[in-house]
Amino acid sequence: MMVRAADFIKQVVSSTLYRPDGAVETTRDPAVWTLAHRGYSGSGRLDVWAYRTQADALRAGAVLAMEAGMDEDPQCAELFAAGRWSEVMERYEELSPEGHLLRVQAAFLQVDDGKIDNG
Repeated sequence: MMVRAADFIKQVVSSTLYRPDGAVETTRDPAVWTLAHRGYSGSGRLDVWAYRTQADALRAGAVLAMEAGMDEDPQCAELFAAGRWSEVMERYEELSPEGHLLRVQAAFLQVDDGKIDNG
């Protein structure tokens, strides 16, 4: 199976401007959804993975949290069973030592001319 950049690059909200007259201006830019993890493995390094969708990244983050010991936390197991991926990841960070993180966010692509060749 061939993986294409176009499968990962999406137009994601990069800013929202609320004007005094009530108008709202939203800007979208090309980005990929990422999962970032810093934990016990890798001597504190930050590992980052790219996913096709935000939902895929959130689910992968919740699975990683469970594999990292959160399956032993009853509250986390309940959140995971309910498909509440963000809350599983938040619980991981809450119970982990300072400096550990597990986050999903958009990584915006920096391009010179504002265009990306998805071909």
